[in-house]
Amino acid sequence: MADENVRIVALENHMRGFWNEHLVEEATWKSGPALERLPFFSSWRVLPERAGEAWVYVTTGCSLVHTSGGGVEFFVMSPFADEKHSETLAMVGHYHSFQAHKLDVGSVVNLGRPWMRGSSMEHLLVSLPYPYGPDLEWASQDAGRARFLWLLPIHRSEAVFIKRRTLEEFESLMDARGVNVLDFNRESIV
Repeated sequence: MADENVRIVALENHMRGFWNEHLVEEATWKSGPALERLPFFSSWRVLPERAGEAWVYVTTGCSLVHTSGGGVEFFVMSPFADEKHSETLAMVGHYHSFQAHKLDVGSVVNLGRPWMRGSSMEHLLVSLPYPYGPDLEWASQDAGRARFLWLLPIHRSEAVFIKRRTLEEFESLMDARGVNVLDFNRESIV
């Protein structure tokens, strides 16, 4: 228990330290089975500093399912606040807590519903945290060296493309097209 508490405090410090100029508030989804599987799970809402910047929803506690250290935390970026993102993080955390469904870079999650109201994207690509880089990606030893990964909303056709081709090809297309990742209902690039 003490080790878990140290890791949770370190994870929260890492997250808050990264967004040290932002208001960060708890936004944990309390319904459903996630808290049964992940008793240390929390999610947080990071408010933008200026108009047009992302609202960020981020987990702490998902990485504790892997008690030997390492593990993964997740974040999703949004053009506006929506409690649906807290629910999504709880769903993803719960899914990831099962060894058979362990997520990593390149994994695709089918939500079975739009990632947010008004969007046609129903899948999330687990990606490197490109918008924020390695300073967010890797937490300290006290935090179990957890890795923070980005949940990027994608279309079904893009999920199929990644499965049939490669993640690298998809990322190259995203870069070449200059995709606005905060456009909650962007067109598919494939």
